[in-house]
Amino acid sequence: MERDFFKQYIQEHKDAFENEALPPNMLGNILGNLKARQQVQTQKKQKLIYTWLAVACSLFIVTGAYLFLSQEKSELTNTAPLLVSNKNESIEQPVISTVEVEPIKQKSTISKQRNFVAHHPKIEAYQEIYTGLSDSSSVAKRMDALIKARSLTTLNEKMKIELCRTFNEDGNDNVRLAALEVLSTFSNDKYIHEQLMVGLSKQKDPIVQLELVKIMGNSSSPQTTDKLIAMANNPFTVEAVKEQVYYALLTNNN
Repeated sequence: MERDFFKQYIQEHKDAFENEALPPNMLGNILGNLKARQQVQTQKKQKLIYTWLAVACSLFIVTGAYLFLSQEKSELTNTAPLLVSNKNESIEQPVISTVEVEPIKQKSTISKQRNFVAHHPKIEAYQEIYTGLSDSSSVAKRMDALIKARSLTTLNEKMKIELCRTFNEDGNDNVRLAALEVLSTFSNDKYIHEQLMVGLSKQKDPIVQLELVKIMGNSSSPQTTDKLIAMANNPFTVEAVKEQVYYALLTNNN
């Protein structure tokens, strides 16, 4: 290393060495300068070493702080899901139990409704028919009620009474004819049969009389036969109705 400084010093002072007269104590000056330069270089190296040590310490401190904060954040993150999970479980348990119980209640209610409808299938339909038949101000509503009554396969006592009342007492011929059409399906019922037999004497519209004779003509009841004969002998009975009565009496007797 000392030779390198010496070589560098010679190159920098080349012009001085070209002079024939050497300066006094030249070698001492050279060695002094070399020594001074070495001290400067040594100081620079020490300063550089101290600088790197300071940087290394700073990096170590920063790295340690980062690792500490990262570990603390990781612990908080791992703890948070546990807290949320426990909270969700405490909240969701009542919801699950409600969802499980609610369908059971609904099924029970639906089952009761179905059982009620199964035992009372015509309650709503009956009520609509009753309401329509009792509306004396609207022929259309009474006719609509009789159209609904055509779909009935059985009649309760109140329905029998309402239909027979409509047949015997309604002021509109078309309504009475529609009521007769419904009653014809249940003409074998004792009460309905009796009311139809009353109609043989009470009905005056020829079209209603014709349909009534067709229905009652198959009856072998003596009371019905007497009613048919009386209708045929009535001078106000039209010929078409009389002919239907004669046909019914002949076929029924044979």
